[in-house]
Amino acid sequence: MTMPEFLGPVFSGLLFSLNLEKSIPLCYLDKSSAYLRYPYLRGGKMAKPEALLIIDMLNDFCLEDAPLYVPMTRKVIPNIRRELDRARAEGTPVIYVCDAHDKDDIEFKNWPPHAVEGSSGAEVIDDLKPLERDIIIHKKTLLGFYGTDLEERLRGLGVGLVTVTGCVTNICVMLIAAEATVRGFKVRVPRDCTAGLDMEMHEFALKELEEVIKAEVY
Repeated sequence: MTMPEFLGPVFSGLLFSLNLEKSIPLCYLDKSSAYLRYPYLRGGKMAKPEALLIIDMLNDFCLEDAPLYVPMTRKVIPNIRRELDRARAEGTPVIYVCDAHDKDDIEFKNWPPHAVEGSSGAEVIDDLKPLERDIIIHKKTLLGFYGTDLEERLRGLGVGLVTVTGCVTNICVMLIAAEATVRGFKVRVPRDCTAGLDMEMHEFALKELEEVIKAEVY
């Protein structure tokens, strides 16, 4: 069920201007309009109904001189890179979920200032840099769905399964996985692609993810 090809760009532009496109089922978008807004679509259909989430792999967590350096991140970077390369090769959407705090963020009462919006510390590390086609979600809290359009973006792409990677296993990774689960998404977590504050907290979080949140930990 598609429209004449020459009308695709017109239809897509109209939907965009009315902010309706994300609410239109993908089957009603023809190839030309789909390519304009959804780089992971092939012939008007999702390449795969899943997405890769990369959480907080930012300079302020991953560089040794960073204010909130998490040493375990250095070990998981090659593993996340493996998943990232696989996702891009298979046409799977890649979504970066990143801290982008205000300068006076209330979180800084408990943690050193970090990942301030617009700063170099809030940028994704060079080893995992986003491509232009990737999606970047900026979050203000430990949560990834709250106060963002992450759920809307996932629904718009037809995603039902998310693979969650990044840091910190026992904080944002676990919380965002829980958020995804209660919204009906299936969640899986490759254990060698997340970094905890320490090994004890990391293992605890993986156990919680598997036994309580019911994510697939593999």
